[in-house]
Amino acid sequence: MLITIGLVILGLLSFSLAFFWHSRLVAARSFIEPISKRFGEPDTSGKKQYTDCDSHKWAIKNVVFGGHSRFGERFRNFVMDKTMTATLILGIVLSMIPVVIVYLLFLSFNVIGASLVLIFIAIYIMKGPGAVENSYSLIEWQKQQDLNSFNIGDLAYARVSQKTIKKWMQNLIIIGLVSNVVAPWGEEIPNALAYITSFFIGFAYENIFIPVSVISMPFALTLFFMIGPLLMMLAGYTVILLKKKILKDEYSYTLDDMERYEK
Repeated sequence: MLITIGLVILGLLSFSLAFFWHSRLVAARSFIEPISKRFGEPDTSGKKQYTDCDSHKWAIKNVVFGGHSRFGERFRNFVMDKTMTATLILGIVLSMIPVVIVYLLFLSFNVIGASLVLIFIAIYIMKGPGAVENSYSLIEWQKQQDLNSFNIGDLAYARVSQKTIKKWMQNLIIIGLVSNVVAPWGEEIPNALAYITSFFIGFAYENIFIPVSVISMPFALTLFFMIGPLLMMLAGYTVILLKKKILKDEYSYTLDDMERYEK
C-alpha cells in the first residue's frame, strides 16, 4: 500500500511543480516576446555562438565559475596551506561516507521498502536540475537589466533558458502521468522487477553464457556482463523515442490547457 500511495503523491507533486514552473514560464514569455519582436529570432541550434553580450558574461561568471560558497573557499585554502593534514582528514571522511550511506539506506529500506526510490525521485524533482535553476536565474537577472543594452545574443540566451524550463515542465508532466497510471499496480512493481531480473539472468546464462563459454570463457564472461548495460541503453533509447512521440502528439494539448487555465 505504501508504494501505491507514494506513486499517487509523487504524481500530484509532479503536476503541482509543473504548474509552478508553468507560471514562471508565462512570466518569462511575457518578458522575452517584446525582445523577440525587436531583434527577430536568434539561432539556438548551437551552430552559432553568441559571446558578445552581457548574458554570456553572466553565464561565465555564475555558471562556469560560480557556485562557490565561503565554506568551499575556506576548504580550498586549507587544502593549499596544509596539504598533508587535509589529505589525511579527507581520506578518513571519504572512507566513512560510503559506509554511513549504505547503513542508512539499509535501515531506511527495512522501514519503508521500495518506497525509498520514490523519495529519491521526489527530492530530485523538487530540487530540479541545475540547468533549470540557472536558466531561471538568468532570466530573472535579465529582467533587472536595461533592455536598451540588450542585443540578439541576450535574446538567444533567454530563448535557450526558456526552452530548458519548458522541457523540465514537460518532464514533470510525464512523471506525473506515469506515476498515476501505474499507481493501482504499485505493490506489484517490486515483484515484477524481481521476476524480470531473475528471468533475464537465467535466460542470458543458458542461451548466451553456456554456448559461448565452450568457445571462449573470457569472452563469455565479458558478453554476459555486458548484455545487461547494452539492453539498458537500448531501453533508454526506446524511452527517449517514445517520449518525443508523446510530446509531439499529446502534450501540445496539455500545454494549451495549462495556458487556458492560466488565463
